[in-house]
Amino acid sequence: MPLKLTSARPVRHSRSGTAPAAALALALVLALATTARPAVGQVAVPDRGEVRLGVSLGGTGLVGLIAEYRRGGWSGELTLGTITFREVSVSVAGKRYFGDGRFQPAVGVGLWSLTAWTEDGSGSVLIARVPLAVDWAITGGHAMGLEVALNRGLAVNRLDPEDDTPPNTTIVPLPGLYYRYGWQP
Repeated sequence: MPLKLTSARPVRHSRSGTAPAAALALALVLALATTARPAVGQVAVPDRGEVRLGVSLGGTGLVGLIAEYRRGGWSGELTLGTITFREVSVSVAGKRYFGDGRFQPAVGVGLWSLTAWTEDGSGSVLIARVPLAVDWAITGGHAMGLEVALNRGLAVNRLDPEDDTPPNTTIVPLPGLYYRYGWQP
């Protein structure tokens, strides 16, 4: 059975209502786009850094206290220590940590000053350091590490004022262990 058309009138569409509807749809899309927020897992959290405090055995002293600030794979650290409890050891270093796993190798550069006092006077030495380390993130903010620093004397202030022997330029590796606890400020 063939289909018959009963009306031959053309269908007319009104264009007067499309402009306000399109403007309203565009305004609605813009309003939703500016108020929409990403899901919690999609938000890029700014790296506020991490403060780590700890203790060391070996390295720049027999025992030492460490303060470190890490941010984005880089860190700056200050170590205060002593070797025989008759001197003060102060070390500053900048480090670069590689990777983001539980074990992170690091390499750095810094200075180490050691000042000793005796009955005869005091002496000091300034040493360049290149620490090579492996940091192990145990759990939470707890971390342990092994560090071997390559040390070279830069300047020496000897007890005898007439002794002007230059510092020994031999590179001396000194191993050390550390424990650090960190948190985000």
